[in-house]
Amino acid sequence: MADVRRPGIGTALLALIAGAGALSPAVAEAPRRPAGDAEAIGAALDLTYRVRANRGEGSCRLPDGRVSGDQPCAEAEIVLSTSRPLALAGREIYFSQVDPVALTPNGDAHVEHINGDLHVLRFASDAPPLQPGENRRIPFVVGGVILTRAKVMPNYYVVDPQGDAAIIDSTREVASDYQGRKALPHLAPLPGPLRQSSRDLTPLETPELVGAENRDVSFVAEAVDGGIIPTPNHVERDPEGARLDLARGLTLRGDARLTAAMAPAMAHLEALGVPQAPAGIPLIVETDPALGPEAYRLRITGETISVAAGDAAGAFYAVQSLAALVRPGHSDVPALAIDDSPRFGFRGLHLDIARNFHGPETIRALIDQMAAYKLNRLHLHLADDEGWRLAIEGLPELTEVGARRCHDLEEDECLLPQLGSGPFAEGSGSGFLSAEDYVGLLRYAAARQVKVIPSLDMPGHSRAAVRAMDARYRRLIAAGRPEEEAARFLLSDPADTTRYRSIQHYSDNTINVCRPSTYRFVGHVLDRLIAMHEKAGTPLERYHIGADETAGAWVESPICREFLASGEGPSEIEDLGGYFIARVAKMVADRGVIPAAWSDGLSHVDPAKLPDRVQSNVWGTLAGGGAQTAHRHANLGWDVILSIPDALYFDMPYSAHPEEGGYYWAIRRAPTRKLFSMMPENLPGLAAYWRDNGERALTIDDRPGGGDASYRPLEEGRAFAGIQGHLWTETIRDRETLGYQLFPRMFALAERAWHRPSWEVPYDHSGARVGFGDPMIGADRRAAMAADWNRFASIVGAKELPKLAASDWSFRLPTVGVVRADGALQTRVAIPGLVIHCDGGTGWTDLESCEPGQDGTIELRSALTADGSYGRAVTVDHAAGERVTRAE
Repeated sequence: MADVRRPGIGTALLALIAGAGALSPAVAEAPRRPAGDAEAIGAALDLTYRVRANRGEGSCRLPDGRVSGDQPCAEAEIVLSTSRPLALAGREIYFSQVDPVALTPNGDAHVEHINGDLHVLRFASDAPPLQPGENRRIPFVVGGVILTRAKVMPNYYVVDPQGDAAIIDSTREVASDYQGRKALPHLAPLPGPLRQSSRDLTPLETPELVGAENRDVSFVAEAVDGGIIPTPNHVERDPEGARLDLARGLTLRGDARLTAAMAPAMAHLEALGVPQAPAGIPLIVETDPALGPEAYRLRITGETISVAAGDAAGAFYAVQSLAALVRPGHSDVPALAIDDSPRFGFRGLHLDIARNFHGPETIRALIDQMAAYKLNRLHLHLADDEGWRLAIEGLPELTEVGARRCHDLEEDECLLPQLGSGPFAEGSGSGFLSAEDYVGLLRYAAARQVKVIPSLDMPGHSRAAVRAMDARYRRLIAAGRPEEEAARFLLSDPADTTRYRSIQHYSDNTINVCRPSTYRFVGHVLDRLIAMHEKAGTPLERYHIGADETAGAWVESPICREFLASGEGPSEIEDLGGYFIARVAKMVADRGVIPAAWSDGLSHVDPAKLPDRVQSNVWGTLAGGGAQTAHRHANLGWDVILSIPDALYFDMPYSAHPEEGGYYWAIRRAPTRKLFSMMPENLPGLAAYWRDNGERALTIDDRPGGGDASYRPLEEGRAFAGIQGHLWTETIRDRETLGYQLFPRMFALAERAWHRPSWEVPYDHSGARVGFGDPMIGADRRAAMAADWNRFASIVGAKELPKLAASDWSFRLPTVGVVRADGALQTRVAIPGLVIHCDGGTGWTDLESCEPGQDGTIELRSALTADGSYGRAVTVDHAAGERVTRAE
């Protein structure tokens, strides 16, 4: 068992115990402490987490009669049982509860909030043992509704009176019965109604709803042959229908600079069964200076292939388009001519490795997929409250403490457990990239035309850095070093008595922006980052400050009071956040790097105090003014990157169903088809057919003065710089789950980032007020959008998902919907062409052989192949004599 600190024992005392052999004989021969029983309890305890009721209007009740306030809440309980007697007196059970406990019972067991999502269930010293056959219930009220399994975390752990800790086995994640998800055995089924409040109109996923929403989906066989994702600007098929068989491989000829840049794309082709060969089909490469950045021409005849590009990226993407033509199991491709260039120069994907760590192997595999679909910016979120994931020379505590989570309540050796990471510094809660790892990733990405944008969130979301630098300070003071040296990189004010709670319920996650040592720390980290990029041969182009969700800190900080009175900065406490952002942005720009930040932080800064060029990731929801913010920031001349969470946050659920993963603060359901339907250059137009987080009609007022006298629509000549998908990983602890949340939504991201469809409505620069059902999206455009989806989805199912499977990626297979018509039960799925399995109680079979069970129901699921991976099953009522057929 790993060494786990007993709560309340400091580093100095542990060192004294460890060195006991050097003390007097009387001390050295002191008896060992009694062995703890944590492991025995962890193995024998059966723990169930049950939500008894969700109450969106509040007034949750405990059995003793106490009632919560009018905020959304859930009545929940932990139920303990065992097959043999277990002592509970003096024991503690620690667990992650995403929404904090608001009310807890009185008696011999109660729940306390520690920090962040960490809670503890404490048993009094006179709590009776748990007996076989007993179900001991500990009820409590949660400060939020629990509508999906993602809000419940694994790896509860027990700490005994001796300080030993052990995971409670019944709370570990286990393999699910379908691809891409894990199961939580300790979570009881969630009760209905699964709504945020009475105003939440979101329909829960049912087979009937899925069927109705996919009535217009059909497989388009002719779209698959010659189909490419993302769609090229112009494709012309050979009028004679000529084809080229690639079985004998390819021989590269031509411009040496471009052919060298194509090497990773050629490796991708080889993985698909098209190797390079001395006597292969000629692939001739030439430079055409007239072609713009990333643009290319690809010509395939019945005998040869030729590529023209103006730069290395264009040549690389030409080969990726050739690879996109290859269908698994087939070696021939159609003869055609492609002329192509991107819609946006910035086509990004954000990966959070701070909340849960995902290592170099996963990141490289993700870069491969980005490159295959022509995404070119990887926004790597390297630090947040729950972890600092990049080694920085000269500050070892950032990774020695800040990259580890374990049961150390004083946080001398690690951060507190969060997000179900358990008591030991192992698993996805712990880990970091060494400098060598990071430099290697930069080179790997650059070779695939991907630029890395590092992000170390500040001044909020910075708990890992703050606590690591606190540990550094304590270590140096304990070693007798001078105060000035110990405090050189300190990020907190020890005398600050401010009481606040961040959006993730931390009380100490914000850097003190008034300390000179804070900016010394920022400069040190920036310089080491720049040096790593230089070593990789990929100069740092952009650095993301973060700057979002800064809580109400610093109010009672003596250092800040002194700074505000000094005249060296702002005079009001509420201006300190903007001061920090502006000062750090200047530090970044002075080093020749473009500063980037989240839009909410930038909105609180006087633009005149910022560098001329700034990147703003606009992440407000459409209902919350996201379109207007995007226009305001673009009108300032900033590089606006659309990060609208309504469709671009891949940690949101695909559908409103309790088994779907992800949080749902922005949207209850974000299916792939929704992102496909996005009009990135006409955000107000989305109100015509998108809805808000409660599925209510959406209205966006884009008129001059709409909602704000100073507001102006997007000016003529202004445009967004790009679009970015986001994968936050609070609920993503492994690559399998990561793949499920990411794919196939990433394909739709690539499609909208590269290609402007014919059905998209141009933006009206004069401004308009757009509401749900607006006639700008008429029947013709809706029909064109549906036909385009069928083309796209047919390619995804027939080519892209099999390629993912061959690359060892998981993905979400759609749930099966049904439509009843003419005495038949017709199946419908969002991605056509998949295999549909049926089970009436005697085992899975094909639709034609399916018979209903004795209860009159059948189960349906989609699969990639007859015996391959499959999606989540649904249960459908089956009427006597009703045929089950495919609608396609």
